[in-house]
Amino acid sequence: MTDPVVILGAASFGGGELLRLLELHDGVRVTHAVSRSRSGLVWSTVHPNLGNRARSERFVNGVDWIALAKRERVVVFSALRSGELAAQYAALESSWREAGLQERVLLIDLSADFRLEGTGEFQYGLSEWMAEALRGASRIANPGCFATALALGLLPLARELDLESVSAFGFTGSSGAGLTPTERTHHPFRAHNFQPYQPFRHRHTQEVDHVLARCAHPIDWSFIPYSAPWVRGIHVTIEARLSQPLPDQELLAQIYQESYRQSSFVHWVEDPPALQSVVGGNHCLIGGAVRGRRLAVFVVLDNLVKGMAGQAIQNLNLARGWPEDRGLDRLAGPYPV
Repeated sequence: MTDPVVILGAASFGGGELLRLLELHDGVRVTHAVSRSRSGLVWSTVHPNLGNRARSERFVNGVDWIALAKRERVVVFSALRSGELAAQYAALESSWREAGLQERVLLIDLSADFRLEGTGEFQYGLSEWMAEALRGASRIANPGCFATALALGLLPLARELDLESVSAFGFTGSSGAGLTPTERTHHPFRAHNFQPYQPFRHRHTQEVDHVLARCAHPIDWSFIPYSAPWVRGIHVTIEARLSQPLPDQELLAQIYQESYRQSSFVHWVEDPPALQSVVGGNHCLIGGAVRGRRLAVFVVLDNLVKGMAGQAIQNLNLARGWPEDRGLDRLAGPYPV
C-alpha cells in the first residue's frame, strides 16, 4: 500500500515539482495538495505540465488529520514560504498528536525554517553526506539550493586538501526566487541582465559552514551570488589556492570520484559541465581544472530538483529505507523551463 502524501504550499514552484516528481514514485501518492490561495482550483491552473491528474485534482484548503490517522504512515512535504511552517508548526504537531499521528508523520521542510536548528529535532538533509543520519528520521530540513551546490563542491576539497583560500561564485535562475515576483527577482527585470546580490552575506553560507564543521572541518571561504537571466539552474564556480601544488587534474578527479562513488546523482565529468545537462533532473555534475597551487571546481544542478524537490524525495527514500533513487530515475519535462 502506498503512503499518502500531503503537500503544504502545493501551488508554489517547489510544490509543483513535488507533484511532478511524485507521480513517478510507486511508494507514495499525493492525497492532499494544500493551497489556501488556490483552494478549489484544479492543479493545471498553476501547473499545466502535470498531465491528466492536474486536470482533475483540485487544491484543498486544509487536511482532515483524523481521517488520515487510519493510514499506517503519512508523508508531509512543506513547500511554504520561509517562516510559514515555523509559524504553524506547533499547531500542526498538536493536530497530529490529537489524531494519534505524531509518531507516524514524516515531515520534510523545503524552506529555511529549521535548517540551522543545531541539536533540535530536525535532521539536516544533505543526502549524499548525511545518509546514515537520515535513515529513520521523522523531521527533515531540506538544504537550500545554493547550499546544496556549494556543499557538494566544497566538502571533498575541505576534507582532502590543505586550502589556503577559497572563493565561490554562484549563478542562479529566476525560479529560485519563488512564485511571487519582486522588482529584483521578477524575470522581466532579470532577462538580458546580470548582477550580484548579497555579497559575502547570503544566508546559505551559514548552512555550508554548518555542514563543513560536521562533515569535514571549517574553512575560510567567501561567496558571492549572482542573479542570472535564465529561469532554472545553478552554476557554482569554486576557486581555491592550495598550500601544495597538485600534480595534475587526475588527482582532483580521484578526490571527487571517491567522494561520490556511492552516489546515484553526483558525478564527476572530465569537461566543465553545462547547465543544460542537468535542467529537469536530479543530477549534479562536477568538473574542474588544476594549475599548480590553483584549482577551479564547477558545479551545476537544477535548483528546483536537486536543489529542492528532488533532494526532498531522496530524503524521503532514505528516511523510509527505500533505494535512494526510487521515483527519481525517470523524469518528465520540467515547468518552468
